[in-house]
Amino acid sequence: MKDKMRAVLDFIMRKSKIVFPVIVIAAVAVTVVIALNANDKKGEQMESLAEGMSTEDVSPTSEPEVTLEYKDIPLVANEDPAIYSLVATYYNAQALGDMDTLTSICDTIALEDMIRFQETAKYLESYPVLEIYTKPGFTQGSTIAYVYYKVVFAGREEECPGVKTLYICTDEQGELFIKNDVLGEEEDQYIKTLSTQADVVELFNRVNVEYNDLMVAQPKMLEYLSELNNELSKVIGVLLAEQIAGEETQNGDVPPVTDTVPEPSTEPEVPVIVYAKATTTVNVRSSDSINADKLGKAKEGMKLQVLEQLPNGWNKVLFENKEGYIKADYLQILENVDNLQIIGTVIATTNINVRAEASKTSTKLGILIAGDAAELLAHEGEWCKIKYNGEIGYVKAEYVE
Repeated sequence: MKDKMRAVLDFIMRKSKIVFPVIVIAAVAVTVVIALNANDKKGEQMESLAEGMSTEDVSPTSEPEVTLEYKDIPLVANEDPAIYSLVATYYNAQALGDMDTLTSICDTIALEDMIRFQETAKYLESYPVLEIYTKPGFTQGSTIAYVYYKVVFAGREEECPGVKTLYICTDEQGELFIKNDVLGEEEDQYIKTLSTQADVVELFNRVNVEYNDLMVAQPKMLEYLSELNNELSKVIGVLLAEQIAGEETQNGDVPPVTDTVPEPSTEPEVPVIVYAKATTTVNVRSSDSINADKLGKAKEGMKLQVLEQLPNGWNKVLFENKEGYIKADYLQILENVDNLQIIGTVIATTNINVRAEASKTSTKLGILIAGDAAELLAHEGEWCKIKYNGEIGYVKAEYVE
């Protein structure tokens, strides 16, 4: 095992494109030893958080069929020195804000991600722990890497754990690179399928428990991360808008200033669709009167499209594909997701339920599979408000990055 560890370290020192900080070099030696034995440690299960929350909102999904040659291959820890070197270079470049190195080892980096890397680096100290668990990729020469890491923020001592999925491929020259470009449907489904297998779910759950234990033991760390995320979201949004505006100006897309007053647009306005939910079981009438015929009953929590909000205290709604009327007192107008500002992106660290409201007992809208991304609308305590299939949804903040 010592020979294997020494070989890995020698390879990293020869192949790395940048010089690692001393703390990362030391941590690599430690984590290689730990990770070589990590595959034998099974059976850890998700525990309840200190707040008394159960694991009900971590939702396993049925496993789609996978070809047998891949189905039974377990996670392997730090097996390939070349992959370890690539991933270590990737995270070290993030800590240093080294965009040239990140660009050289990734096939593409979106503008928003590039800005996020640059701004986040201002708050990072190092990644002292890296462990890479792998499964075969969809195509020959590709690998799915589940990276367990610990990150230290500038001015703080806590080592905050996390896990991220990377798709590593081989180019025509035989060099490894991290693929960020859009995946094909089969390729994407393959990665999602392997991410629901037991050993991967166990890894994500183990990291979740470790993260939650840290947040319970160090509540100021949770507060710090929340404030940092809010600050980064604001800064990144401003810089992204400025960058896009600058590119449009350079490309000549911005029309010249003239003294001519532009004519008003003749395009019809797109009507805003308003929805409401029934706050209790309530009668639906054929007109705006309590003496009108009953069309039926809207059950508590039922979502209805509001066609018109009348001044007499009634709302015209669409009920079972017919127009009906309900007293406004028994309806709660819902926010329109299209009118809300997107402040960032969250990525699911495990399979997690999406709820209609910020409660684990509310209606389940669907599931985010580990690695899925969703647009972030707001932070609301222990919950993240997201855009999900064109609707507003909520996920537990503990289970997203």
